[in-house]
Amino acid sequence: MQFDISRDFLDGLMIQQPPSREGLSEIRAAGQLHFLPSSPDGTMHTAVTAFALFIGQAEQPFARGGWRFLFTTDSKFDPKAGSNDPFFQHLMVLGTGKIMAQLNNLCMHANLPLIPFEPGRMVTQPATQPAGQPQAQQQQAQQ
Repeated sequence: MQFDISRDFLDGLMIQQPPSREGLSEIRAAGQLHFLPSSPDGTMHTAVTAFALFIGQAEQPFARGGWRFLFTTDSKFDPKAGSNDPFFQHLMVLGTGKIMAQLNNLCMHANLPLIPFEPGRMVTQPATQPAGQPQAQQQQAQQ
């Protein structure tokens, strides 16, 4: 199967000042790859990399973002059924890297420290979704 990224762009970004700066040394990251409905012929697809950063054991992220990818395949393909393809892991790493570049820019303007980010340290694991939920990739990293 041949995959080709046609376009990619920022889908959304949010950052807020954490309530306290004491836990800034431990930042948890989580991300998912969401698939939107494909074209009727099954060759044009949209995936959104969603990424969130948490301080300490907080349940609400202090920063989150999304990066949208439009990609095509050379034949009919259902991305939800083939979500374990290495191409989608590449989209996760590429999308989170682009989101982190934008988040660090916002951190600098919000007088927050820059967040070190190494895509090679990210661990990809299959998501366990409740019944009826679309299949996705789960990503977690400890900074």
